[in-house]
Amino acid sequence: MKRSEAAVKDRVRAVWQAFAAGDACGMPTEFMCPEDIRKVFGDLMPGGLPEGILPAERSLTHGILETGAVTDDTEQNLYLLAEAKKRGGVTLEGVLGALEAWIAETGAVEKHYIGPSSLKALESIRKGTPAAEAGIGGTTCGGIMRTPSAFLWKPEQSEEELEKNILTSLLPTHNTSEALEAAGAYGFALRAAFNGGSVEEIFEAAERGGKRLIAHAAWTGCAPSSVRRIREAGKLAETLDEEELLDHVYNLWGTGLPSADVCGAVFALFALAGGDVWKVIRLASVIGGDTDTIAALAAALSAAYAGGHNIPGAVLHRVLQQNRELFEAKYPEALEG
Repeated sequence: MKRSEAAVKDRVRAVWQAFAAGDACGMPTEFMCPEDIRKVFGDLMPGGLPEGILPAERSLTHGILETGAVTDDTEQNLYLLAEAKKRGGVTLEGVLGALEAWIAETGAVEKHYIGPSSLKALESIRKGTPAAEAGIGGTTCGGIMRTPSAFLWKPEQSEEELEKNILTSLLPTHNTSEALEAAGAYGFALRAAFNGGSVEEIFEAAERGGKRLIAHAAWTGCAPSSVRRIREAGKLAETLDEEELLDHVYNLWGTGLPSADVCGAVFALFALAGGDVWKVIRLASVIGGDTDTIAALAAALSAAYAGGHNIPGAVLHRVLQQNRELFEAKYPEALEG
């Protein structure tokens, strides 16, 4: 059944709100290990999971930020979203322009927000390196991180269009097998979830997307397979409880900067919690490692699947108001509803 324009708009807004809330809720614990998260925030997690947004001032990595503030995950995506809408498509020039504008306007370098792959590639492009060559070597999660914008700027796009848009979004900074496989898997899964797919159909789409995008890679490196981890994620969710799954993903797969780490964690949490967006965010915020990126991507996928979100009103209000200037400039629809 075809959705009305208003229904699609509402669903897109819910996904973006979930992404931003996941980013903000995962920010205070980013790059902390699970043991330190429990030590620092344990009094605010009587049941083992946060009951609201954890205070940023306690963060070991983002203590200077305000509670509820988003990071580069949301900022980059909204810059890319606005540029795609302005140009009527995802273009290489638009991606580069959006990233450069984001760096200049947000102080990304000074705040250490820009990842190593993106920073190195963009510096190389400024010196004259062709964009397709600059991204060779970019394996970190900056690629999968910006994939939501490649889809959500035009939710009605086909898989063929999405394949092209993901590739264009990653080409300048993450033109590698690891990054493209993870981004393709996530992007195709997000599309399937948004269009009402079952969990099985979402995982099948992820495998299809990973295989299609990895075929474009200019550089193939030795790295874990995101597609293989996604297959395993479903099995883990069926056999492990919450604590066991978090431990498995953090200690055996890893939850650091590599694309495969973030991708595996996102799908493991989605397999465990499905359309319970708030639970996905809370689990991601305590898993350890790159918690803000994992929480943002997992929350967006969960919201797309659920057709909405169950984020507490006080949490959502704090995030939207704390980042109001960004949303007003790049995606004012997030403030509606």
